[in-house]
Amino acid sequence: MPPPLDDLSPAIAAAGDAGLTLGALKTKFVGAATRGRPEREAALREELAALTREGAIWGPVRHGGTQYYFGRGRGPSIETASAIVVRLVLQSGTKLVSKPGLEKKVTGMHRRFFADALKHAVASRAIVELSCGTSKYYLHRDTAADRFGFDALDAADNRAPQAAPAPDPVAKSAPALTFETLLPAYRRIKAEQGGFSAVKIFDLEAALGASRENLHALLLAEAKAGRVSLHPTTSVELPPAVIAAGIRIAGFSEPFVTVVVKDER
Repeated sequence: MPPPLDDLSPAIAAAGDAGLTLGALKTKFVGAATRGRPEREAALREELAALTREGAIWGPVRHGGTQYYFGRGRGPSIETASAIVVRLVLQSGTKLVSKPGLEKKVTGMHRRFFADALKHAVASRAIVELSCGTSKYYLHRDTAADRFGFDALDAADNRAPQAAPAPDPVAKSAPALTFETLLPAYRRIKAEQGGFSAVKIFDLEAALGASRENLHALLLAEAKAGRVSLHPTTSVELPPAVIAAGIRIAGFSEPFVTVVVKDER
């Protein structure tokens, strides 16, 4: 007899970064018996959806023809993919590595996060981006500092975000915006986009009904506290409204248009 659905979340959490496929979950929690199988499978899907909305698990992440579910804070993400990018660049030493060369080495489910992960690694100054014509090459920040004397990197790390504009007087009557009020909207949007953790600031603004100034101020404060990370645009094809809703930070030519809540996957 299959175990109770109450064991679903602990089973997914126990799988760690490997996650569990929908097929494996069906095998474990539905079983092969034909009697009652449709009802049991429907109950399984409802429980998965409920746990996803609550933030206990996240997914499904589609890789090939397979769907994966992960426990909170586990599995692939922009941050884990960024760590892979940084490690690859570090391993290359003084040999410059190109963007296509990096992309080929970021495999599996991390590949879908490559574009944002590369932006994250550059924005955090973990790696240095060098241009040669239209091509981009990358060097680890420690290698750049040790071998080439790029002392400006340390100063770049200490760049402070631009001060947020003064709040719009009309927004004074809006409900208080806090991390706790932001989180449910973030989880819902993330679930709607198939578990992809980078949520557009434009979508959060619409979902929360908050003023742009207040939302930007909250996101900058939470980024400084380490609870969220902000990411610049990776595509020139984004709608103008999405770009306009982004956060402009001193020293960066591109606006930060997406946000990821850390340890909330």
